[in-house]
Amino acid sequence: MRFFKRVKSSSAEASDDRHDENYRTRKLDAGKPENGRKRRRKKDERKPWGRGERYLILFVIIGTALMSGLLALSARSWKLPGVPRVTIPGLSLKKTFTFEGETVSTEEFSGIESRLEGMVSGLSGVYGVYIVRLDSGESYGLMKDEIFQAASLIKLPAIAGIYMEADQGNINLNDEVAILEEDRVGGSGSLVGAPAGSKYSYRELVNYMGNQSDNTAFRMVRRTLGDEKINDVIVSLGMTHTSLENNETTPEDIANFFTLLFEGKITSSRRAKEIVDALTNTSYEEWIPAGITGYSVAHKYGREVHVVNDAGIVFSDEPFVLVIMSKGVVETEADKIIPELAKEVFEYEGSH
Repeated sequence: MRFFKRVKSSSAEASDDRHDENYRTRKLDAGKPENGRKRRRKKDERKPWGRGERYLILFVIIGTALMSGLLALSARSWKLPGVPRVTIPGLSLKKTFTFEGETVSTEEFSGIESRLEGMVSGLSGVYGVYIVRLDSGESYGLMKDEIFQAASLIKLPAIAGIYMEADQGNINLNDEVAILEEDRVGGSGSLVGAPAGSKYSYRELVNYMGNQSDNTAFRMVRRTLGDEKINDVIVSLGMTHTSLENNETTPEDIANFFTLLFEGKITSSRRAKEIVDALTNTSYEEWIPAGITGYSVAHKYGREVHVVNDAGIVFSDEPFVLVIMSKGVVETEADKIIPELAKEVFEYEGSH
């Protein structure tokens, strides 16, 4: 009997265990979604943008467009093709100086100035064109007092400085200067590839700066003379708008340099001829000289991003100085228009 009671008791316990297991299974199954699908939480619906948020996005878009437009205008010196230049009166923080000189009738040159203006008005950027008649001192042109990046035209005071120092006996033009590693500057000229320690005379360095616009030669001269001496030269030549540090000048300042060179007021006539020779038949004859027929041109060419400059003396029957400077330009446009401007001036001068 006890055996049967124990068996019964075990059977009952087993039945209870199965009952509990079935209960737990049903309870777990009850918590699952039908058809085996997982329960998903209902996502909150996205609210539409409010008025403030929409205005903010609109402001950002408009602000970005305006900023892009201003940057594009400033890169072209506030002058777009076929549109008058944008100017903001009173914005300049620089003092403007004027040169005293012969007063020329505006009407006399109004025709050629109008033609020159018409040639560049449809182009990007700003052009300065300035002419000085070396026999009479008469002058005319466009933007003569405008500040432009000098580019390699800033080498002109350094060239003058070498000869002025030689005139004073401070240097000998045949003295040699050795290239240092820090003198090497690429961009233009062949001396950048010369071995360190190579020596060149001051006269040779002038030829490299004039003929090839050699940047390494300019660095050597600048190191030797010093910025203070070159700045003294700039002042002594009356180039009041020219800055060595900022690489800035004006068409009138550059014209003054070439006028003084022609008149033999920078150095002796014999040494002035050496400078003229260094600036004649250069590696850069595709600009002003390309517009001049039958006469030599002693000139200095310079180029940077959005800047193409050329300036010099045209040794025609009645010689004149021609300066063409630019900023904010499309360089391919400038490469094309500069010879055309030179030709226009040359033909006008030849007919008067």
